[in-house]
Amino acid sequence: MRCIWLVTVMMLASLSLAGCAGVEIVDRAPISLDTLSRTKVRTRVYEHDLAVLAIDFDPSLDYEQIVVRGEQATLLVAVENLGFQTEADVKVKARLSGFEDDTPILEKTCYIDTIAPGQIKIARFKDISRVTYRPAYRLQVWVLPVPGEVSVENNQKSYDLYINVSK
Repeated sequence: MRCIWLVTVMMLASLSLAGCAGVEIVDRAPISLDTLSRTKVRTRVYEHDLAVLAIDFDPSLDYEQIVVRGEQATLLVAVENLGFQTEADVKVKARLSGFEDDTPILEKTCYIDTIAPGQIKIARFKDISRVTYRPAYRLQVWVLPVPGEVSVENNQKSYDLYINVSK
């Protein structure tokens, strides 16, 4: 998904540049067609198995809408229960860090009360504070393993965010 996080846009607001700014988001581990075909035919279902599917923003962010009009947005993280047990008090985290040194700039936690088997729920990250401008960031999102979860490779996603400013 080609979207941006409120933090990134708010950083752009602090720039006193005339011109346009854009954000490019790159999934650090994009799904290949081969991977996609393997995941559709699951050979093993675990009792406890949570997965981060994707991120999005509400509303979809663009430079003018957020920076010029000052509208707020929320980071949305889609979490799916691939297991066959209902999970409760699921903790979802998001971290924005420096791209090159991976120094955490902002970290937030959100909770999903319950998620039934096969259900997809959205964790909503609101009230993100401003951070200093950098030309690139890393956004990591993950769902913490629940007790008994053994398949954790699908519990996280990572995105690189590139700020493109032109005058």
